[in-house]
This record gives sequence, C-alpha cells and structure tokens, in this order.
Amino acid sequence: MMTLRTALWTVGLLGPLIACTPLGMWLYEDPALEVARVRLDAEQVATSPVLIALAVNNPNDFDLSTIRLELRLRLNGIPIGRYDRDSVVSVPKTATSTVALPLTPTRLATRAQLRALRSGTHRFAVDGRATFTTPVGTRKVRFAHEGAIVFGNQAAGAAGGRMLGLLR
Repeated sequence: MMTLRTALWTVGLLGPLIACTPLGMWLYEDPALEVARVRLDAEQVATSPVLIALAVNNPNDFDLSTIRLELRLRLNGIPIGRYDRDSVVSVPKTATSTVALPLTPTRLATRAQLRALRSGTHRFAVDGRATFTTPVGTRKVRFAHEGAIVFGNQAAGAAGGRMLGLLR
C-alpha cells in the first residue's frame, strides 16, 4: 500500500515530466495531402508534360506553410515523374487548398508512353513527404495515395481539351 509520502514523492517526480510536454502537441494535427487531379500533355514542350494537383487539408485553427515538397507519381506501375523542391505554399487554417505541381518526367515517361496513357482507366500511385513550419516546430508529413484515374473524352471535356485525369 502506498503511503502519503510515497504518493507525494511520485507526483513530485512525474509532475515536471508531464508538464514538459508542449501544450501545442495536443493542439496540433498534421495536415492531410492527397491527389486531386493529374494532367498529362505529351505535346507540351515549354512546360512540364505532367502536372499533379494536391489537395492539402489543414485541420488546425492556425495557418501553416510548407518549406519543402517531395513526391513521386506512378501510372500503371511505371514511374512517370517526381517533384523534389523547396517550396513555400501557404495553407490557410481549417481549409483545403489545391496546389498544382509540375513534375520532372522520368526517363520512362517518354512522349510515346504519355500518349499511350492518354485514354482509359489507369492505376495511379503517389507517395511523398511535405515539410511544414508550425507553431510546434518543423513537421515532416508523409503521404501516399493510390487508386484509379480516367483519361480521355470525359476528362478532356472537363479540362478544356487537355488530358486531365479524373479520380474514380
């Protein structure tokens, strides 16, 4: 049985340890990132032929911003492109922002390969990491999203003639 002296000694020892946990860690929640759209345009020369739009949801009651974004896109298991840059993107509090990122195509993402993917339903997979500045310090948030994406007539109509992938 615990004596009053032992109980006070235990509380005295544990109290400072519990108090050292930053209050902000209880009030902060990592943002969620997922794919909103993918655009392929094999004929693009001046800009990237692959563009990905991420939806970034900030559930916190304070603004956040990224300092770095990294991601890789695969279509039907083929590495198509990557984004790996220091990027400052503001994410308003309790909101979802859409961020468009031009990907650097991989050597497998040739014009012929991109043309072959311009129609039909394809499997996509995106994985990456976003580094955020927050009131509790720098946070690295990993994300991954995969599913089916439709390119072709439906998607082209929605994008004004561009090959835009609509998620299923």
